[in-house]
Amino acid sequence: MSTIKKVLLTLFIITTLSLAGILLYSWNRTFANDENLIGNTAGNIYNGGLFCEKDGIIYFSNDKDNGSLYMMKSDATDIKKLHDDKAAYINVDENYIYYIRAVDTKSVNSGSSLPFNNTGIYRINRNGEGLKLISSKPGSYITLKGNHLYYQNYDVDRGVSLYRNQTDGSHQRLLLIEPAIPAAVINDRLYYTEADSDYSISYLDLSSFTTGTFIEGDFAYPVFFGDYIYYIDRSAGTINRMSLNGTDRTVLVKEKCSAYNITNSGKYLYYQVNDADNSKLCRMNLETSAVEILMEGHFKQIHVTENYVFFKDMDNTNTYIIPADGKAKVSIFNPPDLNP
Repeated sequence: MSTIKKVLLTLFIITTLSLAGILLYSWNRTFANDENLIGNTAGNIYNGGLFCEKDGIIYFSNDKDNGSLYMMKSDATDIKKLHDDKAAYINVDENYIYYIRAVDTKSVNSGSSLPFNNTGIYRINRNGEGLKLISSKPGSYITLKGNHLYYQNYDVDRGVSLYRNQTDGSHQRLLLIEPAIPAAVINDRLYYTEADSDYSISYLDLSSFTTGTFIEGDFAYPVFFGDYIYYIDRSAGTINRMSLNGTDRTVLVKEKCSAYNITNSGKYLYYQVNDADNSKLCRMNLETSAVEILMEGHFKQIHVTENYVFFKDMDNTNTYIIPADGKAKVSIFNPPDLNP
């Protein structure tokens, strides 16, 4: 063999081994996030986390294919299937998708609508490959902040508790034995409400792991947005707003509501009114307080992306789509079933 051929063969072997080493390193490595990264909005997570947008791509649970994990562009085109798993509580970072594998879900107690009896929390690459188990126990309300996942976990003996994992699934830690629903992580504090006892907004200091009451009240589904905290008043069922220190409490929607969400621009509040004779899905312009009735009837799971709002019939017959900040034109969202 000539000297040139030997040199070329040596370079080929070195290159091949280097590429193999890089591939093996990347395969086993969990890429770190910016500590301020948020995996999905609180409003979407409260509504089941069935839609999540990242970098102009919407990841969603497709009812037309038994809730399988799909993706599409932000304009709701170029729809592709990622995995057969029925996905809920979807969170996305720069490299991965995190979700509940929501199989045979049901409520675990009369005071909660949390879907458990699923088969665990999973992570998958954004190209649909590299499935990884994060937690094998039933979970709910996954919230990704930075390099940690906060979520409710169900144990037969203990019941519902709040846990935290690193995004690679390691360092699982029990944070609260109460059935706390995470609302936001701000300045090393986890803000939460409890699902069946104390409905004040409380906090857990993530450095000292001590707890305290942040704002006393009767709150459900608080959303920290801009200069305000939006919430449902549990006693009255109204949608209210207050300043970040709990003052200046204002009733926005006087009717009894079951679900709501706020567009990314902060312009519109979408909400479901529950009334035996006058149930309806509406939106309020938060700049003018003008209200539009979008559809009459019972609807649920209001999700917001940059360009659209999605919501569903109570019996999951249809999913609807409407421009988030545009004209109040509701259409049926009808993605294809790409099950092979």
